[in-house]
Amino acid sequence: MRNSYPLLSFLLTATLPVAGQRTASAPLPPADTVYFDQDWERTTLPEDRIYARIARHDAAGRTTGTVRDYFYPSWKKQFEGKLLQESPDQATGLCTGWYESGQLHFKGTFVKGNAQPDYREWRENGKEIKTTYTWREVLSTDGVKLHSYYNTGSSRQVIPIDLPAGTVGVVYKFDIRDEDQPPVNWTTALTLMASLATAPTGAGPALLLSVGAKAVASETQPGPGITTKCRFFIVDDEALTVPFTTYETKGTMPASAQCYQQGINRSQETRELIIRPGTKRLYFAVQNDNMRTSARLKLTISALTAVRQ
Repeated sequence: MRNSYPLLSFLLTATLPVAGQRTASAPLPPADTVYFDQDWERTTLPEDRIYARIARHDAAGRTTGTVRDYFYPSWKKQFEGKLLQESPDQATGLCTGWYESGQLHFKGTFVKGNAQPDYREWRENGKEIKTTYTWREVLSTDGVKLHSYYNTGSSRQVIPIDLPAGTVGVVYKFDIRDEDQPPVNWTTALTLMASLATAPTGAGPALLLSVGAKAVASETQPGPGITTKCRFFIVDDEALTVPFTTYETKGTMPASAQCYQQGINRSQETRELIIRPGTKRLYFAVQNDNMRTSARLKLTISALTAVRQ
C-alpha cells in the first residue's frame, strides 16, 4: 500500500493544471419575486397579492431564462415560459399556463407575443376551446376624392374604420390615380373567403392574415397611365391625425412607432396588419401628393374576426 502513494501524488499533480484551466460558470443573477393584484398590477400590499412571479433580470431589467408565475398564496403554478418584455408581457417560445385547480389552461409557441399554429387552449373542465376565424369587409369605397395642392378643396382625408368585436387583424388594399384615369375593381370579399380554404389546418391569425393578403395582392390591377402618389398612415388614436389635417401642420405624419403602418410615394398597396386586442376603430389618413391634378382613392379594408367556442 505504501508504494501507491508516489503514484497517487503524481496523478494529483498532473491533474492540477487541468483543473486550474476550467472556466468558471457565469453566476446567474438572483431571482426576483414580484407580487400582483387581481388586475395583474404590481403590489406590495400583502392583502392584495393574488399572483406571484419569480424571474431573473439582467442589468437592463429584462427577464432572462424561464419566467414562472404562481397563484398566491397556494403557490400553484400559473404560467411557465419566456418573456421578451414585461408591462405588458410579451411571450416568446413555448409557453404553458394552468388553472389554479392544476388543469392545463393553454400550451403553445409564441412569437413576439402572438400565438402560433400549435397553440391550444382548454376550459377548466378540460374541454378544448376551438377558435374559428371569418373575414368581414368593413370598408369598401372608390369615391374618395383628393384635391391637388393648387386646387380648391383638401388634398387630405382621414377615413374612420369601425372594427367588429373579436377583430384580430385586417387586410387593406388601396389604389390612387388621377381622377380622369379608368377606375379599378377587385373582389376582395370573395378572395378572402376563398383564402380560408387554402390556409393550412389549424392556422393561427398571423398565418391567415398573411395568406389573405397574398390572395388579395394577386388580384393585380393595371397601373394608372399617369403616376399619382400619396402618403398615408394608419393609427387607432384619432388625436394622432390632428396635426395631419390642421392647416399650420398639414401633412405631418406621426412617428412610425405610433402607426400600424405608414408610407410615402405609394400608388397601390396591399398589406396585412395584426391589431391590438380590443381595438374598436382605425383611422386611415391619406394625402394626394400630386401638386396639380386631383386624384381618386379606392380603399378596401377587411377584418379577420375570431370566435371562441
